[in-house]
Amino acid sequence: MSELPVPAKTVFSDFSFDLTDYKVERSGETIATLKGLANSDEGGNHISFLYGADVKPGDVLISDEDYIVKKVKTDTYHGNPELIKAYF
Repeated sequence: MSELPVPAKTVFSDFSFDLTDYKVERSGETIATLKGLANSDEGGNHISFLYGADVKPGDVLISDEDYIVKKVKTDTYHGNPELIKAYF
């Protein structure tokens, strides 16, 4: 878990031109389509979603490529969960 310097909605707004639609597939069924932001950090490559997104290890994120989620971490802002990072 990391502490964000600004609220996650601000990050998504500032980088809105980089947001991509991802279908979330679980057990062969699409359960959601979410806007996400590809990035990397010390934990590896990931796609960030606003907190509350239903993304779990084993899910497949589908856009131009398919990504299998290996782990999920949450980032906070002032102690409140704000961002889900889906590492692939």
